[in-house]
Amino acid sequence: MTSRHVARLRCPVCANPDWHARIGGEECTHCGLQVDAGVPLDGVRAALLHRLGEGLACGAPNDRWALTAEGWRNAAWRFGYVLDHDRAGPAVPRDHAITLGIITRPEECADAAALVAALPEFARRIVLIDAPDAAPWAEAFPGTELHAHPLAGDFAAQRNRVQALAGEGWVLQLDSDERPDAVLRDSLGWLVAAADGDGLESLGLARCNLVDGAQSALFPDIQYRLNRSAVRFAGRVHERPVVPFAQTSLALAGVIEHRLDAVRVRARTKTYAAMSADGARPEDEARLLRPFDAIADR
Repeated sequence: MTSRHVARLRCPVCANPDWHARIGGEECTHCGLQVDAGVPLDGVRAALLHRLGEGLACGAPNDRWALTAEGWRNAAWRFGYVLDHDRAGPAVPRDHAITLGIITRPEECADAAALVAALPEFARRIVLIDAPDAAPWAEAFPGTELHAHPLAGDFAAQRNRVQALAGEGWVLQLDSDERPDAVLRDSLGWLVAAADGDGLESLGLARCNLVDGAQSALFPDIQYRLNRSAVRFAGRVHERPVVPFAQTSLALAGVIEHRLDAVRVRARTKTYAAMSADGARPEDEARLLRPFDAIADR
């Protein structure tokens, strides 16, 4: 691997625009797709879909693109297939026992309550409010395990409290301004079943940022929000799970929709800069404020 750069075209698997240069071609920095120089990406997408539709999850001798075993899993899940070694079959929706965990600020409790009400299929629903006491909001969250603890400028610690409250099993963590789309909701059961089969602990979901109602260029904005309850996060801001890489995977079936406005985007950069030395991420702000360059479909 050599330098990282922004390509003109998005990856046909995950829609990521960032690539590593490699000898003779490029490699997607997210899903690991390797493509030889000059190979049309729409052709790679078509070949992948054809291969998966034939029940295969392996390369062919004349391919000018390649995926590792983990990369084939990324691609299969992205397009709604599950793997059995190098065989692929359509994923079938199934019930699950996932816990929904939401962290929220007091001023966003109405949004958090609406989110909980819209997701009745979760086995348990836990809301953690950035406040010293949950009692003032108890009536807004019927049938929900409501807790309170000040955020104190540490997102990882707050997510870890939710993980501990969940006790066991898988936990989907969302913020009050996020919503899983229909594809993700329908995929959660088979995703965690497939993850269990592969011994995984943490799944990275694609987040679609809608700034002032329009999709931004910051996509797929991977968020590791679907985790076993024993997993813990680190980082006061831009928190990530502490899990060996081999026990993680991308799970790109559907997206988390994240709604925010440009004023909040700019304010968030300043807030995060104050929370952590590397918290600002001006490149994220720039992409959030730029429209999505739709080259590959989600």
